[in-house]
Amino acid sequence: MTEPTNQDGTVGEAGKPAVGKTPSNRRRRLFQLAALGLIVVSGLAGTGLAWLLRPPDASDDKDPKPTGPLAPYFKDWDKPEVAIVLTADQHGYLSPCGCSEPQQGGLERRYNLIQLLKNRGWPVVAVDLGNVPQVEAPAKLPNKQGLIKYRYAMRAMKEMGYIAVGIGDFETAMPLTRLLDEYALQEPKPRVVSADLLERDKYPDETQAWQQADPIPGSNLKIGVTAALGPSIYERVQKNNSPVKFGNSRAALTAVLQEMDAAKVDLPILLYMGSVMQKPGGSEAEACAKAFPQFPLIVAMDDSDLARSTPLWLTDPKTGAKTTMLTTLGHKAKAVGVVGVYRTGNADRPFELRYQLVEMSPDFATPAAAVKGHPIHDLMAEYAKELKDQNYLEQYPKAMHPDQVGQDPMPKYVGTQRCAGCHAYAMKVWEGSHHAHAYQTLVDAKLDGNPTPNRQYDAECVVCHTVGFEYVSGFQSDKKTLKLENVGCESCHGPGSRHYNAPDDPVFQAQMNPWKAKPDEKPEEKKARLQRIDDMCQRCHDSENDVHWTNGGFERNWPQVEHKTP
Repeated sequence: MTEPTNQDGTVGEAGKPAVGKTPSNRRRRLFQLAALGLIVVSGLAGTGLAWLLRPPDASDDKDPKPTGPLAPYFKDWDKPEVAIVLTADQHGYLSPCGCSEPQQGGLERRYNLIQLLKNRGWPVVAVDLGNVPQVEAPAKLPNKQGLIKYRYAMRAMKEMGYIAVGIGDFETAMPLTRLLDEYALQEPKPRVVSADLLERDKYPDETQAWQQADPIPGSNLKIGVTAALGPSIYERVQKNNSPVKFGNSRAALTAVLQEMDAAKVDLPILLYMGSVMQKPGGSEAEACAKAFPQFPLIVAMDDSDLARSTPLWLTDPKTGAKTTMLTTLGHKAKAVGVVGVYRTGNADRPFELRYQLVEMSPDFATPAAAVKGHPIHDLMAEYAKELKDQNYLEQYPKAMHPDQVGQDPMPKYVGTQRCAGCHAYAMKVWEGSHHAHAYQTLVDAKLDGNPTPNRQYDAECVVCHTVGFEYVSGFQSDKKTLKLENVGCESCHGPGSRHYNAPDDPVFQAQMNPWKAKPDEKPEEKKARLQRIDDMCQRCHDSENDVHWTNGGFERNWPQVEHKTP
């Protein structure tokens, strides 16, 4: 239905003049809007992310020079037969928290990378090694959000076109049955694969020994993906007393390769949850690659948080030709591996593989103009809303603060304002610090400049932006415990009711301030005391959330909050 127009061509309520909208004004307004639109599109094109305003053009047969975020990468690449995106060891990391910049990683940026590759006309598929869920929550919270975060991670990978995801010790620790019921029971993509998983009837229709990729638009390559555990991870599973049983990986992989061969798979890929850590005689991942040269591409695990910029290559001992690419990706998918597959025309070595490690930096952020309707941004907003709607803050049990254990009466949290009467100088320092506004930063949270609402309902954020969330009588919600918002006195000094009621009691004074320097403090004692304070600060100011805390972060920041009475 069109808008009613007046006889002079202006838009307005039928039969009434459009006040203030003369034909010349209207044309001027339309021209201005059109010009603004061209400026926005041009700006996005400059960033290399203009693709977000249009669907990929399947007719594109050119391979343009990389621009924008891709400019540092793929410089000498022609268009591959297929580009395989590799990730590993996500550990429940859905997105950077946004507390500091530049933070790496995040599902939304990964989606943007994949779309940029597709926009170049490249056929793209993706696989993940495993260890997708988190087994430990931040700041030593109970892992209440582990399952829900796993579900959203898998939904995001489905949106990105992942073929398969392997199984690691993180999956078995959840435990595996609950994890599979959380997602794989309802949704087969991406398929959870494991060649050596036993008693598969316990997980009906939830796992497969291997998975063949659906036909890939723009490529006739047949790709098959399987997974297996290495000895080191198998030992971890056993130590965790997991009921999940795994069999002989050599026999299992041999059987899978026979099935792949019968299905005429061109490129078999192995997700090997085994270590590349060097030992006498080589790593277990290298041993696996030597035992199964049929896999030209193996994704292995690494004990390091950081991804390796180049893969390991196994070579033919006779010819020296590269035979197997063995790659690792660090932890939390802060970097993504991309493998370009090229046909050689040589029956003995049908494919050439090229590798590029891509850091998931803010360069891959979603432009503000493209946030609306962005599938992963919407998914993360849905995750935060589910936490709010399901009232996850109330689901966390409260532990006893060390100062509360064995105390009668038990000290309780009273709020920062109660401290102001006696500690005016400390209060002034606090009011001028970021700690005094910590809760509001969750309410106003942004990531890559884009709003991320409902962070104040995410316990894994709230724990570091309020007073005593994890402890008895600590923060519960903005409605129940408003006085405990922000990072206050008791965040470091512990619950203060006993000190408030008896401020001159030396026992309570000492309990509240174990950080106080002795009058005759020696240099080594001061160093040890400051180290204890630094360790306490790093419960929240860790390298993950505060990227600037490393290399003397405590020394730079402590003078801003130090508040000993003059």
